[in-house]
Amino acid sequence: MIEIKNQIAVKRIFAVLMMIGVCFFAACSSETQSVDRKSGGEDTSSQAKERASSSKSDSLAKKGEKREREEKDEERKPKARPAVPVKVATLGTGDISSSLVFDSVLETESSVEIYSESQGVILEVLVEVGDRVVKGDVLARLESEEQQLDMEENKTRYEQEKLSFQRSKELAERKLINQQEFERATFNLEQARLRYERSKIRLENTIVRATVEGVVTERIAQVGRRVTANRQLFALMNLDELYAEVNAPGQHLLRISQGLSAEIESDLIDGVSYPAYVKLVSPVVDPASGTFKVKVGVKNDRGLPIYPGMFVNVRVIVDTRRDVVLVPKEAIVHEGDLQYVFRVRNGRAQKIQFVEGYSSLKLVESTHGFAKGDEVIVLGQSALKSGALVKVITEGIAAESVSELGASQTEG
Repeated sequence: MIEIKNQIAVKRIFAVLMMIGVCFFAACSSETQSVDRKSGGEDTSSQAKERASSSKSDSLAKKGEKREREEKDEERKPKARPAVPVKVATLGTGDISSSLVFDSVLETESSVEIYSESQGVILEVLVEVGDRVVKGDVLARLESEEQQLDMEENKTRYEQEKLSFQRSKELAERKLINQQEFERATFNLEQARLRYERSKIRLENTIVRATVEGVVTERIAQVGRRVTANRQLFALMNLDELYAEVNAPGQHLLRISQGLSAEIESDLIDGVSYPAYVKLVSPVVDPASGTFKVKVGVKNDRGLPIYPGMFVNVRVIVDTRRDVVLVPKEAIVHEGDLQYVFRVRNGRAQKIQFVEGYSSLKLVESTHGFAKGDEVIVLGQSALKSGALVKVITEGIAAESVSELGASQTEG
C-alpha cells in the first residue's frame, strides 16, 4: 500500500515537473517569436531602404546615359562654322601692257674727270661729292700770285706796244719810215698781245671749273695740297643722260624698235618707276649668245633719285590692251600649276579658277570669269574653302583676325 502511494507521489511530482517544463518552454518560445518578429521588422525596413537606394541609382544612371546620348547626338550634328574675316578689293578696268623684262645696270652718257691745268697750292675747294653743278661753276681755286703778276706785266707791255705801233703807223702814213719798220712794229704788237692773252689763260687756269653739267661723284682736291698740271681733282657725271644696255634674245628682234616706251625700276627704291624709251637697237645678233644689244634711255625729267651703277629691271613695252578687267596680284592663290581667285557673293567665298593675260607689277588682266565691280578677297583667303562664310572687314582688323584664326586652327 505504501509502495503504491509512493509511486503515485512520484507520478504527481513528474507531472508537476512536466507542467513546469512545458510552461518554461512555452515562455521561451513566445520570447523567441517576439524577438524574431522584432528582428524580422528591422530586416524588412533595411531591405526597403536598399530597394529605394537601388531605384534612385538606376534613375540617375538612366539620366546619365540619356545625357551622354544627347551629347553624342549634338556632336554628330554638323556645327555652324564662324564667318572668316577677310579683306576684299573691288575690281576695276584699265590699260595693261605686255612687256619684255631684262636686268641691267644704269650707266651715263657723260662722265668726265676734271684735271688741274695749272700748278700750285689749292687755296679753296667749293664743292663736295653729291653737289649738282652746271658748266662753268667754280670747283676750286689755286694760288695765283705769280700768274697775276705775269699777266699784269704782259698787259703793260702790250699797252706799250700799242702806243709804239700807233706812232709807227702815223709815220708810215707820212712816209717817214719804210715798210719794213712798220711791219716790225706790227709784229711786235701782235707778239705782245699773244703774251698777254697767254698770261690771262694761265691766270684763269688757277680757277678749276666744271666742264659739263652734272653731279660731283668724286673729290680728290684738298685745301693746302700742292698739285701739278694734269692732276685729277674731281669727277662729274651727268645724271640727265642715263641709260641701261640690255641683251635681248634674237627672237624679239622684230618686236623691239627704236622709240618704244619702257620703264625702269630698282629694288633699291621700292615703288618708284622711271619712264624710259628705246634709244638704240643693234641690228646685229651675236652668234655666240643669240642676243642683240638694246640701249634704253631714262627720262628723268622729274628729278627722281636714280644714279649710275644701280641694278635695275628694264621693261620694254611691246603691246597694250585697253579697258580690261584688272585683278590685284595678292588676290591670286597658287595650287600647283593652277591659279585661283576667291570672289565674294552673298557673304560666301566662291573659288574660281583664274586665267591671266598681261600682267604688271601689281595687277593682272583677267581674260574671263570676272567683271568690273566684283569683290575679290586679297587678305585671308589662304585658309578658305569654296562656299565658306566670310565677313568683310577693314585691313587692320582683318590682319589681326586672320592671325587669330590661324592660331586657333593651329591649336585645334
